[in-house]
Amino acid sequence: MNILKELAKKANRKETIKTVLETTTYFFYWNSPVSIKELETFEFLHDCSLPDIYKEFLLISNGAIIFKSEHEDDGYKLLGLREIEETTQELKESGYDIPERCYCFLECLFSDDILLFDLRKKGCYSIIDGEVGYPAPEWESIRFKLNDFFIKLCQCNGAMFWRW
Repeated sequence: MNILKELAKKANRKETIKTVLETTTYFFYWNSPVSIKELETFEFLHDCSLPDIYKEFLLISNGAIIFKSEHEDDGYKLLGLREIEETTQELKESGYDIPERCYCFLECLFSDDILLFDLRKKGCYSIIDGEVGYPAPEWESIRFKLNDFFIKLCQCNGAMFWRW
């Protein structure tokens, strides 16, 4: 099961989530999908292979806003193909020493922090926690596969669990 695909199917714009302490309304915004050709072109031009889970998501929604609430500065932006390129390039131009074949795929809307795919090893990937404000060599890998990461993010109602 691809949790991003399921989330895109089930989280229709506005979802109310009840916890022990409160009831919160979150907003989810989905974009038009990319084509298979656009995905193949991106991977060819960048000599990389995005994780299958993320490719499946992009074929449903080319980026999204998830876990955005009406009361707080929170939520995440899942980047579409063009945004992946642009955001990664902007970070490099801002002085971050981001290695080749590492690409930003998620921005935290409540901070400047990001998550990146590390695609340097053919056939596998890792997720890097990009704590903006710290040099890129100090950024750490998150020990989750992408699908497990997003399952946990949903279980935590959008909290930054990987920093706990």
